Amino acid sequence: MYEYSHGGNAVFENGARDIIDLSASINPLGMPEGVRDAIIRAIPDCEFYPDNSSGKLREKIAEFEGVSPDRVFCGNGASDIIFRLPRAIQAKKVIVTAPTFSDYERSARSCGAVVVRHPLFVENAFSLDGDFVKFIQLEKPDLVYICNPNNPTGITTEAGLIEEVLDCCSGIGARVAVDECFLNFIEKENQYTSRIFLTRYKNLIVLKAFTKLFAFPGIRLGYAICADEEFLQGLYFYGADWPVSGLAQAAGIAALTGAEDYVKKTVDYISIERNKVKKELARLGYKVFDSKANYLFLQNPYPFDLKEELDKRGIRIRSCGNFPGLDGSYYRIAVSTTKHNVQLLSAIEAITGEGS
Repeated sequence: MYEYSHGGNAVFENGARDIIDLSASINPLGMPEGVRDAIIRAIPDCEFYPDNSSGKLREKIAEFEGVSPDRVFCGNGASDIIFRLPRAIQAKKVIVTAPTFSDYERSARSCGAVVVRHPLFVENAFSLDGDFVKFIQLEKPDLVYICNPNNPTGITTEAGLIEEVLDCCSGIGARVAVDECFLNFIEKENQYTSRIFLTRYKNLIVLKAFTKLFAFPGIRLGYAICADEEFLQGLYFYGADWPVSGLAQAAGIAALTGAEDYVKKTVDYISIERNKVKKELARLGYKVFDSKANYLFLQNPYPFDLKEELDKRGIRIRSCGNFPGLDGSYYRIAVSTTKHNVQLLSAIEAITGEGS
């Protein structure tokens, strides 16, 4: 039986639109200026099918990412592409880390692939290290997923280690999908991005999404970048035609217009707010990991369920108990507006004082 396992669904529960939902990590600055107007202007064109190849959008993405438009594939969110990948590769074995984003494993299993988990350990702060390369050499997969920064931990993987993975996978004929959906939120993201390896490794696929960074998850828009243009073209075959609606294409083009300033403002804001929340949670006795993303990953040392207690106060966070390798003492909390972050910390302080 299918069970929805992601965050961001609180708004649909009993009409609870006033809940502070920090279970999904959406940019607290909101949609960039001009996106709503672009969607409205595109409504009359809904009488026609959208451009199947998202030509103008791919050109805009290519400009933003510094690649050729022929190396960009657009989909109905990054998850749409994640579900196309194992089919396009005809993967028999897929490696994922544990914990990480659940759709990697679900997409692989949906097409009959064997999924092998590489465990990440709290003693190593849930970081990837050289043992991952050895694990790949031993298992010889067809597809490897790396989430950078990882979801739900927010821990980054150095570019040097990803290069080792790419080199190893090139030797065994495997593809590597590096999910960078949260990378634009971190400072000095150029030190971590795998885009620098695109020209050297045709087996590399970089995944990105508009969902989190540009704050329109309801629009559904993501993309993949790969130097293997023939492989990218094949992705169209392994999913429905018209993978991106006309409204989403218009929204994406508008979001990328002047995006550099918006991204810088976002990174500065997130950095300040994340550090404030992290410091206060640590003061209250929580084990807070070194997340570089727009969310915090923590472990609760107290006997109460922090998610349940915050639910009572109209605040939703993400329990990580359903991530392989974690238990119910771990949580992910989105970095939100200053107002919401203050409300969150006030509620946690009250709960901690009562429950500890």
